[in-house]
Amino acid sequence: MTTGSPACTVSIVESPAEDIELLARTMRPYVSKGTVYLERARAIRRGDTVVGTGEFGIAEPCYIVDTGHFNAVEFNISFNQLFYYTVAAAIRDKLIPELANWTLEDYWERQLPAILITRLASRFRRPIGSRAYTAELTIGRVEFRNRSRPVFVVQSHIEFADATGGCASGDIEIVLLDPPGTCGDGDQ
Repeated sequence: MTTGSPACTVSIVESPAEDIELLARTMRPYVSKGTVYLERARAIRRGDTVVGTGEFGIAEPCYIVDTGHFNAVEFNISFNQLFYYTVAAAIRDKLIPELANWTLEDYWERQLPAILITRLASRFRRPIGSRAYTAELTIGRVEFRNRSRPVFVVQSHIEFADATGGCASGDIEIVLLDPPGTCGDGDQ
């Protein structure tokens, strides 16, 4: 299925059973708050990038009465959910060479306390209906740095769309703190 305008098009493919199980595990932090927006997801390697696609739906916003449209808070939550899922799938499937020595257990330990957004720029081109929308997340450059502490810096881009031509996009930089196998996590 493809949704959106040519400037903001997202393709969704069917999710295999192992992706459904991984999605359920990845969304655990959101369940008790009733904020699981990501309903289906898939991650693949495409050339030099990793691409995560997702289908979302918001029955009721978690912080305000229903506005009927996707906004900045939902952009951030939806990005986080698809990013968490995509990185988990990339670790499981060894899609990101820089994270090849990570296990899923390493990831689960770090999912909430050690994954930080350090830069986020978003653009809303046309309103997106919050009841049903899609996204495509691209993870590009992943760079190891060890200035004051070991980290991976991840550059990403996301496009959100809906069936009526709604469109939003953003560029997000994420830092993964204390990677396994570095002096920052006690492994050495």
